[in-house]
Amino acid sequence: MKRFLLLLFGLGLGFAAGAFWFYQSLPAWSEAARELEQPVVIKLDRGTRLSEFARTLEQEQLIDHAPRFRYWIKFYRDYGRFQAGQYRFEGSVSPKQIVATIESGKTWQPLELQYVVPEGFTLKQIIDRLVAHKVGTKTELGALAKDPELLRKYNIKAENVEGYLFPATYSFVKMPTPRQAFEKMLDTFFVQLPPGIEDELAARKLSLHQGVIFASLIERETQLDEEREMVSEVIWNRLKDGEPLGIDAALIYGIVDYQGDIKTVHLKDGKNLYNTRIHKGLPPGPIGAISMTSLRAVLNPTRLGYRFYVLGTDGTRQHRFSKTMEEHTVYVKQLIQASQKP
Repeated sequence: MKRFLLLLFGLGLGFAAGAFWFYQSLPAWSEAARELEQPVVIKLDRGTRLSEFARTLEQEQLIDHAPRFRYWIKFYRDYGRFQAGQYRFEGSVSPKQIVATIESGKTWQPLELQYVVPEGFTLKQIIDRLVAHKVGTKTELGALAKDPELLRKYNIKAENVEGYLFPATYSFVKMPTPRQAFEKMLDTFFVQLPPGIEDELAARKLSLHQGVIFASLIERETQLDEEREMVSEVIWNRLKDGEPLGIDAALIYGIVDYQGDIKTVHLKDGKNLYNTRIHKGLPPGPIGAISMTSLRAVLNPTRLGYRFYVLGTDGTRQHRFSKTMEEHTVYVKQLIQASQKP
C-alpha cells in the first residue's frame, strides 16, 4: 500500500482516483478463475523478468491481461518468491492459484511411466503388467520377486513378495528399474499398513504374513466393502471348527495354467496346496494384492453366525450369506437355476 501511495503522490486528482480504483480492483481480479480448454504447461527460468513472464501467461491464456498481472504482483505479491521450474495447469484456474503454485515450487514433470495394480492382482499379473510396460523381463522380475535380499529388507517372511505389492496407481518421471518398481510398491504397502496392526493380529494368534494371507482370501472373494467383514466371519468360523475353507479363488491360484474352468480333477488334486476344499487352514501364501480394508476386516469379522456364502442371483456382485447348510443349499440351487436360464 505504501508503494502505491508514493506512486499517487504528485498525480492529478482525477488520474489518482482512477489509479486508486484500479489498485483496489486487483485483488478481486486475482481471484477470478478462467476455464482452460486443455492443460497448459509453462516454464519459469531463473532470471526471467516479471514483464516477460506476465506476457507468457497471457499468451498461454492463463490470464487475460499481462499488465494487470504485473501490477498485482508489484503491489500485492513478491516476485522474488517465485520458484523457477516447469508447471502444469488444467481446469479452472485464477491468477492467485497460479501464483500460489509457483511460490510453492510444486513443479511438474511429464511421466515416463504410469501403471495400475488393481486390488486382488496376483504377482504373476503384476509381473505381466510390468513386462507390458517394458520394466524388465518375466525371468528378471520373477527372480527379483523371491530375491532373499529384497525379502530381508522388508522383513517379509515368505518365499516371495506375493500379497505385499500394494494395489494403487504408480507414477514415475523416469523409467524405473525392476527393483525400483518393486520397492515403490513394497514401500507403499508398509506406509499404508495401519499402526499397531501387527499387535492386533498377534492378539488373534496371527502373524503379519498370516494376516496378509487371510486378507488376500477376502480380497478375492468379494469386491464389496460391506461384505468383507462377513466373509471374514465365515473364514474365522471354518478355521475355528477345523473345516476346509472351500475357497475356490485359492484353489484356482494353485492351478498351473488355469484355463477358466474348475474341473473335477482340480477339486481332487491334493498336490495343489492351495486347494482349500481338501487342505484345512489357511493356504501356504497370499493369493493376490490386498487392500487395507480387507486386512482390517480380518480383525473385525461380523458376529452374525454366518458359515456359508454364495453369489446371488440378481446379476450383481453381491453374495447371499447363510448360517446353515440347508439354507446355503437353497441359495446354491437358486444360483444354478438362474444360470441355466436362456
